Amino acid sequence: MKPAASLPVLIILAFIAGCANSGPSGDPADYVKPSIAVIKFENRAAFPMQWDLGSGTRDVLVDRLMKTGRYHVIERPEINEIVKELKFQHAGMTRPEDKAALGKIKNVQYLIKGTITDFAQVSGMAGGVQKGLFDIFGSDNRAIVSIILYVADVESGEIVSCESIEESVHASNVSVNAMYKDVSFGGSAFYKTPLGQATAKVIDRAVARITDTVASKKWTPRIAAVQPDGTILLNGGQNRGLSKGDLFTVLEEGAAVIDPDTGDKLGQQPARPIATIRITAVHDRYSQASPTEPTDKIKVGQPCRR
Repeated sequence: MKPAASLPVLIILAFIAGCANSGPSGDPADYVKPSIAVIKFENRAAFPMQWDLGSGTRDVLVDRLMKTGRYHVIERPEINEIVKELKFQHAGMTRPEDKAALGKIKNVQYLIKGTITDFAQVSGMAGGVQKGLFDIFGSDNRAIVSIILYVADVESGEIVSCESIEESVHASNVSVNAMYKDVSFGGSAFYKTPLGQATAKVIDRAVARITDTVASKKWTPRIAAVQPDGTILLNGGQNRGLSKGDLFTVLEEGAAVIDPDTGDKLGQQPARPIATIRITAVHDRYSQASPTEPTDKIKVGQPCRR
């Protein structure tokens, strides 16, 4: 029989497991997917390696946000190249087949930006780092990564979330130049280093914060079209987990409550149920439905409640 693990090892393993982050919980199909753009981070940290920390941090954050399946990520830094291609296709010099339509670029709802305030390996108590669990290894050198994360509502220009995020991990006393030589920011070797591990923790917390702020609204179908024969089309299908036979209540949304002083939306009056519909056919991204009773009150854009 194998000997039992020592208490310090068990404590360390429990600590590491508790810090693991598997990303936002829940099925992405159950949530509204906002359109976001992430811009290059401002870098205020002095680091001896020739890394573009601002662009690298943005790219890593975009990658993590995409993997959650909870966002439409718009590539704003490359938008000029996209616009050039669209103009070229409509200049009459290319074939008309498969020409991309103008006016189809998604609007960004939220802009994600940030500032890198710390990116370094320090020793002792530098930077206010406290001694902790990993001191049992005989060194209190730490890799520290700190950012200030901002989430802005594009329509109003308001900063809807601002948070300072800092993470640190144990580091050896090997010099920075020696440890990070031939290591590229964001590569597989990078995440095996102390600064790479600290960066991953910071990005995980940033993704969780962004998701809690702008991507936690539950998705419900809306009326996409009402056809002449009375068939109703909903803006979700197999991609949203809808099934033939599902019943939904169609709601007439209440009026918005507007602050007369600022023009801000303060809330919305309660919705009123006006009809019940049953799904009759499910396609990839839309569904067909019929009302359980004849009605002319169903309009495009109205929300539905299961």
